[in-house]
Order: sequence, then structure tokens, then C-alpha cells
Amino acid sequence: MSELLQNNNIGDIAITSSLKGACWRNQPEPGAFERWHFDALSDDGREILIISFHDNFALSPRYFNGHKNANGKTDSLPKKVPAVSLIYSIDGKVILRSVNELSSDQFAVSADGIACSIGTSSFTVETASYGSGFIIRIDLLTAGKRRIKAELEWLSIESDLSADDEQSAGSAVSWNMVAPRSDVSGRISLIGRRGKLRRVVHFRGTGYHDHFRSGLSIAEAVGSRFWGRAHFIDSTAVFHHHETENSICSKLFLIRDGKIHERDVPNLDSSFSRNSYGLKLPERISLRSEDNIRLRVKPIRVIQSGVFETKVSSEMTLMLRDGKPRKTIGITELITPALMRLRLFRWMADMRIGKNGKGPMF
Repeated sequence: MSELLQNNNIGDIAITSSLKGACWRNQPEPGAFERWHFDALSDDGREILIISFHDNFALSPRYFNGHKNANGKTDSLPKKVPAVSLIYSIDGKVILRSVNELSSDQFAVSADGIACSIGTSSFTVETASYGSGFIIRIDLLTAGKRRIKAELEWLSIESDLSADDEQSAGSAVSWNMVAPRSDVSGRISLIGRRGKLRRVVHFRGTGYHDHFRSGLSIAEAVGSRFWGRAHFIDSTAVFHHHETENSICSKLFLIRDGKIHERDVPNLDSSFSRNSYGLKLPERISLRSEDNIRLRVKPIRVIQSGVFETKVSSEMTLMLRDGKPRKTIGITELITPALMRLRLFRWMADMRIGKNGKGPMF
């Protein structure tokens, strides 16, 4: 199998796996954004946890309005819109969910740019006797004036797999799979409006962490994007398909034995339906490389069906050249930022975003 750095790009997106490369770049271009993403599935596959930190929340109406003028052209340098989001679901039902936007002066990074805090939520890189990884602390307002508080650990198993980050550093768009596989554990609490503890979740499972950075607007960087990841007993599989005005590309990445192996996917068989917003939902997808590495994705439950993005738990079957099928539950996501041009959709999405020190409406 070929290694990642022998062909480390998908279309116009540079690919890497570097802890150092996950630092904040403070890109000045209008529409530039960075996102640090953490997700995990419980050991039994029933619980899914997804957390994201944004220096400039690219699915916010304020992001869209801030870097486009009346003619749809890039305008003067806007203020960035930092945000933190969390989704926790069981068997496809969302139990806890919130997105909080904060002012740009509430975004801060460490001296090396790798650790980040947004308001009272943060992630840090820490090392202990049993290993190294990320500590995530969450403090978010949610609907009904409640609060989600959490402290979780992403202990790295497969991480920092690229020796050199120079090509990624010079690219306009970079996808850094910092830690494709981690042990995840911790506690999530829901606090009622009167300060009473309403629910406690003790989470344990297998997780993933990446950093996506772009000097372009989200529509220019990814167009429409369909991607997913799943953890098998002996490997982790990540797939990616995106379409922009300049490129259409599909890739399959296999992480095992401390290396990332990448494959072009010239044979992608898929079918989609559309939700009430017009966003495509996968009904099935099958990826096959030229040397017959195959990944079949069968959606099971929609975790989040939003205006611009959808998150789905899926059954994934990986077939390597040993002919033995490996099956598990994974996470797939679709994003279509072009729909942000519709004012009604931006208004609908805004109802799910907390801002100005208040929780979201829904």
C-alpha cells in the first residue's frame, strides 16, 4: 500500500497528519476559517459524540453575511465568528445538542497555537504517564436556559503520522488528520436552569480528531462534501468525496500500524435522496480502489438533519485484500454550503445557534 505523503492531496486539499501542523494560522483572507473536530463512538456503537471548535464558524449566517457584499463578491476584512458545538446521541436520537457563537475577543490560543479556548470551552494537549492526547472542556448554553458541561480525554493511539507538514503549510486548504484513532473517556453533564444536575453521561469509546484549515470561503474550499470514518479492530478507515467548481475527487484512507495509506477511488457507486431542505441524504455508497480495497457504507440513523449539513450513523464494511470483511458502525457527514445563499435557510439555521450570551431557540 502507498503511504499518504507519496500523494498527499485530494483535488485542491492538502492532506497530512501532524500535531504541530494543527496550530492556528490566523489566516487574514476574507472567508478563511479553521475547525478542530473531535468525534467518538461508544464501545457498543450506540452512542455518538461530536464536538467542534471553530475560529470562524463557516455555517453561520454572520460568516456568510460578513465576507460577501451585495454582489456576492469578497468584501473587506470581517470580524471572525468563533463557535463551539456539541452533539450527543443514543441510537440516533439526539440527547444533548448546542451551538454557541461568541465574540472574536473570546477566542484565544496557546503560545504554540495548538491549544484553543473559546469562551469557557477549550481543548489542550496534555501528556501523562499512560500517554498523550487532548483534554476537552465544554461549557455551553443550550435551549431552555440549560447548560452542557463536560470534561473528556482523547488519548491518542494513532496520531502525528506525517513526518513533514511543509506542503500542507503552503496550501490554501488543508485537512490534517491529527489523531485518526484515540481512546475516549469522560463525563458529560446537563445542568438545569436553576443549577440542578439533570443528567450525567459517563462516556467511553473510540475517537477521531482532525483540523481543517482554509484560506478560501467554505463554498470555494469544499463545495459539497461527503465524508466519514469508522474504527475496525485492526484499522481505521476514512473516506472523502467532494465536488467544487474546479474538482471532483474521491479518496479512501486506511490507518493501521502507525501509517496512513491512501487510495484513489475511481469507482464510487452511490445513491441519494433529499431531505425537506433539499440537502442530499445517502441511501448507500460503495467505494472501490483499483486494487480492490472496498468500503461499503449503509446509513442506519440520521443523527442531525440540518439546513446545510447532515450527520448519519452508518454501518460500514471494509474489505481488504485478505478477503475478510470487517464490519462496524461509523459516522458519515454531508455538507452543502451553497444552500447558505438562501436567506430563509440562513434564518432557519440561526434558530439553532446560541449567541450574545444566550442559548439557541431549538
